[in-house]
Order: sequence, then structure tokens, then C-alpha cells
Amino acid sequence: MKREILDVLDKTVNEDNVIIEKGNPNQKVLTFDGEELTLEEFGGIQKGSEVFIKNDLISLMRLSKK
Repeated sequence: MKREILDVLDKTVNEDNVIIEKGNPNQKVLTFDGEELTLEEFGGIQKGSEVFIKNDLISLMRLSKK
């Protein structure tokens, strides 16, 4: 399911399982903290943007405050 969501957003994963831009494999997707994001860590994307969210408690709490 995560791969299908990324595909719609023109993203994919590299050999290290880090989410990257399809059109520019050298450009890694970053969280709002500036961290690289792996497929396992991918928790969602903020509505109306391309802010990627980790699936950990701290990231989800930050999202809920916005």
C-alpha cells in the first residue's frame, strides 16, 4: 500500500529503501525535520503539501499540533 501511495506522488525507493523522487533518484524525500525517510518509517503525507511524516509518536504529535 505504501508503494502505491508513493507512486501516485511520483516517488519511489532506492536500493537502501530510502524514499526518493522518481524523476531525480539523487533527491531523497525529507521529513519536516530534514531527515531522510525510509519506506518502513513512512507514516503519511500532510494534506495540501509534500511534507512527509514518519510513523513515530513524536512526528504524529507534531502533526496534530498544526
